[in-house]
Amino acid sequence: MNDSAQIPGGKNELKPLLYDFHSSYPFKIWSKYRWFKNSRLHFVLHTLNKQRKWLTVVDRLGAPGDALITANVIRCLKKLFPKLRINCITPHPELIRLDPNIDSINRPETFYSFDSSYWELIVRKEKNENIVKHNLSKLGIKDYEYKSIFYLSKEEEKWAQRKKDELCTDKQILAISTKSKEKVKNWPTAQWSKLIQELLPYYFIVQLGDDNEPKFEYVKRYAGELSMRESAAILSLTDHFIGPDSLLMHIANGLDISSTIIFGGSRPVNCFGYRQNVNLSNNPECSPCWIHDGYDVCKNDLVCMANITTSQISSNLIPKLINQ
Repeated sequence: MNDSAQIPGGKNELKPLLYDFHSSYPFKIWSKYRWFKNSRLHFVLHTLNKQRKWLTVVDRLGAPGDALITANVIRCLKKLFPKLRINCITPHPELIRLDPNIDSINRPETFYSFDSSYWELIVRKEKNENIVKHNLSKLGIKDYEYKSIFYLSKEEEKWAQRKKDELCTDKQILAISTKSKEKVKNWPTAQWSKLIQELLPYYFIVQLGDDNEPKFEYVKRYAGELSMRESAAILSLTDHFIGPDSLLMHIANGLDISSTIIFGGSRPVNCFGYRQNVNLSNNPECSPCWIHDGYDVCKNDLVCMANITTSQISSNLIPKLINQ
């Protein structure tokens, strides 16, 4: 792995925070000693906890959703070792800045450090192992909870309530986000248009995400207008969320918003899917491909996404609404 891959999310501004690794002697001896000690971290966690020492957890892959996965890992750690002081290095500090389990964010890496990453799962195209379980197993920890928690401030909650009041609707509010940065995670736009038409009689629909989101008629568009935290605040006041395996999936789970997640086949539900959600997958022979843009492309016309129908989503949502 090259230097840019070792920097969390490839964000060069974080490089000065990382503990120096010396490639030449005599200082390389110290670097190898530190690497050895961290490779045996599971043996010293109890001592570090008892002595209230610092441990840095590095959000190594660094996508926005990975910040919340890292926070999940930290929460599981703190449950077992509540006296540990946790420093988190992440490209997205704003997403976890109110998490009470994290004692500092983006301070220099400490001697004892741990990577929150699932690179090994990508390499071996894993089908079943949960990403949080995978991280904790490297520390010899078997007990885990895969559940996101997203913390909003009182000011953010009040702002979102004002925005909701401006909508002037008596319908339940459905939030959608249709695009992930990874093309293999994206359900066809034509299918989204069809689904929206099926659900419009029953829901007031708001659209979240960035400015790459397509435009749809009769939908309240916030896409491209809000920060990630503002999007989370709006999402907190909705009744259901539909979208791909992306940041908003993790935020919705962290806000206890019921969700339908369109996985397709590129990423396994067993690895990423929250049990509280309706997780729609389709698994042709080529899945899970774990394709990342810039490294590989789908050669099968995204058949895993094309095989997911609008009725798989609307049939679950419309009867629920009618029966309430």
